[in-house]
Amino acid sequence: MKIGIDLGGSHVGVGLVEEDKLIDTVDKIFTEEEKKDIEVSILNNIDMAINKLLTAHNMKIEDIERIGIASPGTISNGVIVKAGNLGIYNFDLVSKMKEKYPVPVHMRNDGKCAALAEKKFGAMKDYDDCVFVNIGTGIGGAVFLEGSLLEPKKYSGFELGHMIIEKDGIPCTCGKKG
Repeated sequence: MKIGIDLGGSHVGVGLVEEDKLIDTVDKIFTEEEKKDIEVSILNNIDMAINKLLTAHNMKIEDIERIGIASPGTISNGVIVKAGNLGIYNFDLVSKMKEKYPVPVHMRNDGKCAALAEKKFGAMKDYDDCVFVNIGTGIGGAVFLEGSLLEPKKYSGFELGHMIIEKDGIPCTCGKKG
């Protein structure tokens, strides 16, 4: 069994996964109060959801072989370098999770995770060269070339959807306008 965590701009979802099948989920939308100390809220909500799933299925953390986290923003070596729509900068979520859970923990950009799932199970499975764009609280994307996900050297992804549309337009959480 594995645990998958979807950290979004407005929620956290935690799922119990067996092979390629989702067994059960717990979702929590962040309240305005929780958003004030988002890093603590993320950890508390993940912990609550994991405990709820383990209890519901009469399991212990030792029954889990690994935890995977899909997070918005720029991810590098288990750290959320920047997730502007959450107001997170340099949050070492993987290390915090490893302190609490004695299993391997991995994290990747949520757009890349969605793209990998679509490539394995969805509409992109029959294509070697394709582009994936997802629109949620933010805009994410991924590029596959010859069947493999393109991975930049330094950070987790290409900003396919993050661009200035209107010079001097409304402020973005990234710090730029438009």
